[in-house]
Amino acid sequence: MALLGLDIGTTGTKATIFNEDGSILSYAYGEYDIYSNREGHYEIDPLVVWNTAKNVISKANKKAGHVHIDALSTSSLGEAFVMLDQSGNELGNSPIYMDKRGESECADLVRALGAGEIMGITGHPPHSMYSVCKLMWQQRNNPQLYRKISKILFYGDYILHKLGGQYVSDYSLAARTMCFDIKNKKWSERIIEQAGLDMDIFPETKVTGSIVGEISPAVADELGINKGVRLVLGGHDQLMVAVGTGVTNEGQAVNGIGTVDCITPVFKGPRINGNMLKSSYASIPYLFDDIYVTYAFNMTGGSLLKWFRDTFAKKDKEIAEKSNLQIYNILDKEIPKEPTDLFVLPHFTGSPTPQMDIHAKGAIVNLTLATQRGEIYKACMEGEAFEMKHNIQTLEENNISIDELRTVGGGSRSSEWLQIRADIFGKKVVAMNYEEAGTLGTAILAGVATGCYTSIQEAANALNQVKTCFYPDEKANEYYTERYEKYKLLYDLLKTVR
Repeated sequence: MALLGLDIGTTGTKATIFNEDGSILSYAYGEYDIYSNREGHYEIDPLVVWNTAKNVISKANKKAGHVHIDALSTSSLGEAFVMLDQSGNELGNSPIYMDKRGESECADLVRALGAGEIMGITGHPPHSMYSVCKLMWQQRNNPQLYRKISKILFYGDYILHKLGGQYVSDYSLAARTMCFDIKNKKWSERIIEQAGLDMDIFPETKVTGSIVGEISPAVADELGINKGVRLVLGGHDQLMVAVGTGVTNEGQAVNGIGTVDCITPVFKGPRINGNMLKSSYASIPYLFDDIYVTYAFNMTGGSLLKWFRDTFAKKDKEIAEKSNLQIYNILDKEIPKEPTDLFVLPHFTGSPTPQMDIHAKGAIVNLTLATQRGEIYKACMEGEAFEMKHNIQTLEENNISIDELRTVGGGSRSSEWLQIRADIFGKKVVAMNYEEAGTLGTAILAGVATGCYTSIQEAANALNQVKTCFYPDEKANEYYTERYEKYKLLYDLLKTVR
């Protein structure tokens, strides 16, 4: 039995074919562009994404030797939607989360309903990045196009539909519209009516992992793959990372350390209160009844180390590439053994949760003429860990406990960074054997839906084993705990000098 996981991202799509024992048979990746024809407008073209998805599926299947694929599932970016007409044709590009359209529409919704009511229904603090605000903008500013909309779909669901599936969305992507009732698992008539939108343009919703059809024979022939591939409803990318690491119980969380640094904890019952609203934490339906996740994140995650590399180690990177070495491994050797006296405030792309301040700026504090490059590099790791400790602390104030963090993504390759995190968090940090957990999560869903695995937890525990555990060093944790109290002062102090 072969299972195909498809990960549809903002700038590219990857296809991975797995054997039922979790081994990778093949992998393919294709990129596409973000379009911006004016300030504040950022879009992706759904037809380009669809053609890229077809291409990587074909390539992966060819590399695997045209194996028999039993099922396919998807992981995808959230917030973006595809507008389809009555014939199923695409009606233009999709605004993505960073697009500024919808700000005044979001403000209008908040004035009409109040942030508390919106949060109470959707589990999401109001923000213009969500789909309902972008749809309101289309209805007001492009009414001719809006009137042609028969259905909207979100990217994972859109690709499944193009492959032969129904007009169906999973709960996790539907929740990222800010007009989905997360408790009753249905579209909110109250919000959609207040937004001035038509209820019938929203798709049917089902639980993540549902089978929504089979690949159409025509598409199977076009892609050169076998007929009868079952299409399984996937979900939002961060949620799928949780699936791929076996994070299913309260107290567990996955920390995806990629370009964005995101902690996704699991908890029972939605957390809908004033503190969650203030901290910009959403409640997203997970795979089981009354189980939810939230996303605590910093947009400047791994990209902070990339900035350091490209700013302070550009020549070293070129030398490393010529010698077929990894620059980050070289930089790790320069890290001092002891914690640094520096502070790095990692707000290089604004402040993350819980502040959510797009105007915040980053800083490096306590430099002297004796400061070495390795100290600054380690301080970048420490600063990012301090920022995520702030999120953990705020989550715990909302009764969302985290006993263990399972880490994946490029940042999880650095044992130095994971030890720093364990020391700063005061918690066990676990490196998983398989870093690309999102596509593994889709394969697990596909396998459970088709009877290959008996449960998600069983499959995840079997396919993505713990590689290394990092425990906090008592002395380092004591030092960092003291430093953290000072770190928390930086954001407010630096606001006065912007």
